[in-house]
Amino acid sequence: METGILLIVFAAGLIAGFLLAKISNKSIEDTQVLKRKLEELREEHQGYQESVNEHFTHTADLIDKMNKNYNEIQSHLMQGAELLVNSEYRLEVNGSALDEELNMEQGVPEAAPPRDYAPKEPDQEGTLSESYGLKAEHLQTEKKE
Repeated sequence: METGILLIVFAAGLIAGFLLAKISNKSIEDTQVLKRKLEELREEHQGYQESVNEHFTHTADLIDKMNKNYNEIQSHLMQGAELLVNSEYRLEVNGSALDEELNMEQGVPEAAPPRDYAPKEPDQEGTLSESYGLKAEHLQTEKKE
């Protein structure tokens, strides 16, 4: 009888071991599949980052080229203006002559520093005077009282 029980326990152990091995083997396979997918996603993301870097590098190169072309055009126009336009009609590009001429055309007076007082004529009362803003009638009634 003891041998029968031992055989049953042994068979149950074999079945349990087989099931555990199958389950653990499946989890190992799942882990390997997940690792492969993760690696694929990393490679895909890295490729995307490289594409973005290439895009912005190319954009920066194009902007540099555009700036150089703009400077060449500006230089060409300035040289043409020096050769083709009489000096009396020329405007300075980076100078105050252009600003002064524009201000004169628009009637803008020269800039003055701000005043910390109200402007007045010499015979007028100042804004700090006690009688400033009062009417003459009101002043006469106050003097009589």
